[in-house]
Amino acid sequence: MDTRAFAEAVRGLVERTPLFGKSDLEAVMVANPRAGGFTRSSRARHNTAALADAAKAASSMPLRGGATNWRALDTVSPKHAGTIALSLLEEAAIKPRTKWLIILACGDGTSHEFLDELSRAPRELAERFTVLRLPMGTGNDGSDGRELSDSLSRLIGYGRIDEQVAIRMIPAPGGPASKRAPGGEWRSFNIASMGVDAYITHMTNQLKSKLPGDSYKMWLDLATVLYDLSYPSGHMEIRAFDATGKILASYEGKFLLAAMGISGHRAYGSNKPILPDDDNVCLIRQMSLLRKLILKGPIAAGRHRGLPEAELFSADTLEISYGHPILMQTDGEEQNLVAGDFPFRMERTGPLIRHVARTQGRRPEALTGLD
Repeated sequence: MDTRAFAEAVRGLVERTPLFGKSDLEAVMVANPRAGGFTRSSRARHNTAALADAAKAASSMPLRGGATNWRALDTVSPKHAGTIALSLLEEAAIKPRTKWLIILACGDGTSHEFLDELSRAPRELAERFTVLRLPMGTGNDGSDGRELSDSLSRLIGYGRIDEQVAIRMIPAPGGPASKRAPGGEWRSFNIASMGVDAYITHMTNQLKSKLPGDSYKMWLDLATVLYDLSYPSGHMEIRAFDATGKILASYEGKFLLAAMGISGHRAYGSNKPILPDDDNVCLIRQMSLLRKLILKGPIAAGRHRGLPEAELFSADTLEISYGHPILMQTDGEEQNLVAGDFPFRMERTGPLIRHVARTQGRRPEALTGLD
């Protein structure tokens, strides 16, 4: 699918969106033309149909009251989305009364690059930006809607502007990771974690660079055997705190996984619901190979509450102590950690970004058939 034709179709929806009232609007689509939603023929056909249905549903809507300045930009290399974000933030600084809508037509990795830079901008500048993340990548676990029809409907009467928190991943000051992390911390806008899932992410990303596509399921199976050979589990201590700093619980032992989401009801690894309900933290304890083989399916399907190896609870901060190498990931981008990077903190922020969330109610009938 040609990103230019895609952008023109989205432009027609943006010019009719009621989201910003009569305010003047700078609308920018940032697309990754290498994302699976553009390059895989079956996905491209599905997305073309979703665009056509959305255009039909919007055709009777009036043009928005304020001026709309539209542009479409393609990323050309890794990290380019972050560079684009910085450029737009600089432009916004000299347009103090203008609101901005950013359409991210890409995968989770490119989306993360843009959001990371946006979230670090001064609050009075960042709060003039609203993002809509279209599901154009492989996993789309952080997108605003898993189906393009859902995402597009939010522009034409079935969306609302909401605020979203992030997870700060803070290695020990002075350790090697603190020197790599921007400003001493990484950020996640969906789920941050360390352990076996970060290993699966690492291996998936390695293969994706040579063979595009979704190999997460294959590496989920292989990691059952290979992970412990590469990263033998050691003793880990985890303390959980609420927003006031009050300690909620302590855990210790050997763990396969420690994951924290910006909320519950979150998935990663192409819709694997590791946070299947209201709780935003999941710990999975180490287990035998046979037990891993038995539980691999139920955990991947989100049926792990009640298992003796699983701890699911809510917290605002995790403090983790560990003395061995381990991998961590933030929205599908992995990092190596060593003993000098601990104690390591994961903590929820206050609201950092504005995005187009879903309103309650039924979508236009023309958009419902593609979900």
